[in-house]
Amino acid sequence: MPVPLDLKDYHQALGDHFRQLAAGRPGLPVFAIEHGLEPPALAVIRREVSRQLEIDPDLGSVRWGVCYLPLVVLASEVGYRYKGTGTDFWPLFARDLNLDPRQIPAAQLSRLFELSHRTYGLSRPGNSSWERHFPHIAWPIGNAAVPLEVQGPLAHALRAAVRAGVSYDNKDSLLDYVRNIASGQSGRRFENWLQRSDLSGEVMKRLLDPAANGWLTETFVRRVDTDVRRDVESRRAIGEARRLTTRRSGRHADITGSRFSVVLDGDLVTRISVRGPSLTGDLRDQVIATLRIQRDVLGTTTSRETIPLRLFLAGGELDLGLVADWPETPLRRGDGITTTLPPAAHLLETLQPEQAEFFRLEADERSAVAVPLGEQITQDSTILRIRREGEGLSVIQKLDASSAKDVEILRKHGYPVRDGRMVPRLSGLPMSGTGRQFATGFPILALMTVNETALVLDQGAVALGHLKIDGCDWAVFEPEAGEHTIGPEDFDEASHMSFQMVDPPDIEAASISIHPGNATLTDLIEGMLEIRVRAPLPLENLHVRLRLVMAGEPDIVTEGAVERLPAHIAGRIPLLQDLKTSLAKRGAVPSTAAQLQVSVIGLLSAQFKLLPSPQPFLYDERDRSWTAGEDRQTMLASRLATLSNLIPSKMTTASADCTLVLPDSDAWGALGAGRIIRERSTLRLGQGTHEPLSSPRTVREVHSRDGFPGLNEAAGAFLAWRLAEPVDPLAQWQQRRGADCLEAGLIGLLCGEAWRQTEDGLNLSVLSPAGALRMSAQRLGLLSGGGLPPVVLPSDADFLRRRITFRLHQVVPDHETALAGWNEDLGGELDLAVIEAYEDLRNHMLEEGHEAFEEPDMKREAHTWLLALERAREIPHLAMFQQYILPQSRWEALSAFPYETTTEDDIVDLLDSCHVDAFRRPGPRWIGRPELRAMLELWISPRALLEGGEWQQYLAKGLSDMQTARAVRYAALRRKLSRLDFPEESLA
Repeated sequence: MPVPLDLKDYHQALGDHFRQLAAGRPGLPVFAIEHGLEPPALAVIRREVSRQLEIDPDLGSVRWGVCYLPLVVLASEVGYRYKGTGTDFWPLFARDLNLDPRQIPAAQLSRLFELSHRTYGLSRPGNSSWERHFPHIAWPIGNAAVPLEVQGPLAHALRAAVRAGVSYDNKDSLLDYVRNIASGQSGRRFENWLQRSDLSGEVMKRLLDPAANGWLTETFVRRVDTDVRRDVESRRAIGEARRLTTRRSGRHADITGSRFSVVLDGDLVTRISVRGPSLTGDLRDQVIATLRIQRDVLGTTTSRETIPLRLFLAGGELDLGLVADWPETPLRRGDGITTTLPPAAHLLETLQPEQAEFFRLEADERSAVAVPLGEQITQDSTILRIRREGEGLSVIQKLDASSAKDVEILRKHGYPVRDGRMVPRLSGLPMSGTGRQFATGFPILALMTVNETALVLDQGAVALGHLKIDGCDWAVFEPEAGEHTIGPEDFDEASHMSFQMVDPPDIEAASISIHPGNATLTDLIEGMLEIRVRAPLPLENLHVRLRLVMAGEPDIVTEGAVERLPAHIAGRIPLLQDLKTSLAKRGAVPSTAAQLQVSVIGLLSAQFKLLPSPQPFLYDERDRSWTAGEDRQTMLASRLATLSNLIPSKMTTASADCTLVLPDSDAWGALGAGRIIRERSTLRLGQGTHEPLSSPRTVREVHSRDGFPGLNEAAGAFLAWRLAEPVDPLAQWQQRRGADCLEAGLIGLLCGEAWRQTEDGLNLSVLSPAGALRMSAQRLGLLSGGGLPPVVLPSDADFLRRRITFRLHQVVPDHETALAGWNEDLGGELDLAVIEAYEDLRNHMLEEGHEAFEEPDMKREAHTWLLALERAREIPHLAMFQQYILPQSRWEALSAFPYETTTEDDIVDLLDSCHVDAFRRPGPRWIGRPELRAMLELWISPRALLEGGEWQQYLAKGLSDMQTARAVRYAALRRKLSRLDFPEESLA
């Protein structure tokens, strides 16, 4: 049957196009994604290719030999959008063509790509471990040039590079800096993509300067630019990078500080905030670039509140809570780092609010903002004089700037008052600032109420038009960002009103995202899936619903409430824990695709596809053998390990107890493919399950020696046990024992025996904020004796412990806020919480039919509760490890970091920022970002460590830098703690 003419014509046209591109860029690659076709043409090609594949599925036939380029282009289009792990590419490609995946032979498609490379100069894949393991998929993804997967990380890396002062004119320096940022990122394909220096250098130059010329086609560069800007965070990142690239002045002398702001209830101050200065967009970018705060957030020393730095610099407010006096330096870096470069430290000091006594009452008459010394006050203002009186702040005096007597008081204290000359009335979109400040992009309306003289902008520009409102003639102006004046024409400057136009901040849109972006069902089962819900306002008490949809299975739905947005749903938070429990009961297969629906009721919802987990090896239980490769034809033997011999070896028979079975291969993914099996007839619950395990005796070297395992073999055994798939709950429990035993051995190797022994003595179940307060109160004798009945039975004591934790959490959900607003009434509420917990136990005993104690009563000194709160605040910081983490600056940065709302990439950034290299000598660092990432993933995401490849060489360097290995382990413990990855006491 003849090939359709249209398909041959498209092949010929694409061939001519690619030949022309190759001729115009000798020595540089050509990518199939540069086809230059519009979406309607691609849709036609897609239909024609689909029809031709149905007619002739043999890609090696003569017919396909004259029309294969359209198929290559369509495969590259799928590669451009693809964000999966490998095995799910073909179902996506087949669905794109409305075909069965079996109709697309991977090897033959790769042959056509190879032919395109030889004939038309199309790009060929690189040599990374991922590309070697997935050689067929590497062709279309490589010919996608700049896949969507790398665009977001690239935008953020470019912003970081420009903030650091790297110029895009210096391509080598820019590429080196971006590679350093990418090293150790969670998406290793971005790191691999940067190895193509010709492509990455060109893309970075064109993204930073859209008007620049280059060898990539203009249509494709515009497409990448459009796709980068579809994501809100990426749009902000590349926008700031471009602005800083085109106008970098480095001047910060004219930046004003923030001001105290208060909320009033009559004459009493109920809350204190810090209101940021309203800076122009240029100055905001410069300030953010100089401060270089991770995640660009600002915090306060009096509470755990934070605010996006960009919003604060546009007049946003940071709440200080209920404080009794003006804090001297309330602003702090939101990333917890205290040791900073002098420019950043000086700038943060400039932003700090000055002590204030006089405040301007705002229009709502319930709030007031500080007036700095020397600032001019207009006659229509009401000024409040606020001082400390008794235990708090209160209004001492109210001053009217139109009263001669009050004006004299203000002038004596250094505040000039504007004379009574009439000035225009202004109206626009007001900004949260400290004076007449309006948002750009909206017109300014001006009105003179006394005479009909024409109004002018900046002593000269006439109005663009006039608008009649309620019989008044308002002049319309559209000023640019900056300082301006409006007043009557031909009148002196004193008759003109000054004001400022400010670029509004990029408000964070409400959004839902998951991490990792290409999450699988395995990530959900293993607790690695995280859900982030963002909102422009800190909304509270919102209802969240999670729905998991799998083909042929009833939907799994969990519901719950989050205290406030933005929210970080991860670890053992009940919403996810209930979902994982339901999946475990069903025996969900990790290779299954699923859809996760996340709904914040009344706000927004989003759907995410959980991709099937890659299955590079399949196990045959009957033959106890493995098949490997995409063709599933390579047969492999097994390696075995037991609880008595935790290191896998080439044994031939399974042990009578729990056995780990692995494919006998060093290929990618082999260590993560294990199965835990057991002989059901020989092992029963309660028999042999409590025998203590001991870690294998190791040598402190990379490779095994004298019959003892080294780091590589011990780490490989740990990864294999941790990632193996158990056949039943008993095997899962045995698997956990083996993995924990090997983990303890690795901790001793990398961090030392003293660290391991300290960690063995930790009671991690009480390190939640509520558990820490209960433990601290118990140590001070606040929870027993002195009017409280004794509790004898262990079951009653366990019930009481959970109820006390829950009741204390109700009273004190946040330690910092409680300490900032401490008073004796709070001590009484904590007394009442303990009484209610005992009352809960009393009712429980009565329901069980047991004899119960009389109604409890107690009273403790309030200062003792205050001491318990102060000590509890420090417990979750794991201060027992401070002596092992050097230098002190590294400990300060690690201990103060907010692990609850950060990603692994943020933690790598933190470890990198406070790193001190053990090998202080010229040349490359001994421990860089890849090593930090590998050591962190070893403890918290071992599957990602395996999938990244080359982990042995990264972990090996940790043996010679114990201080860094300890710092990474500490960060991993804090991160696990923030996600409740340890056994956690229920708060219910």
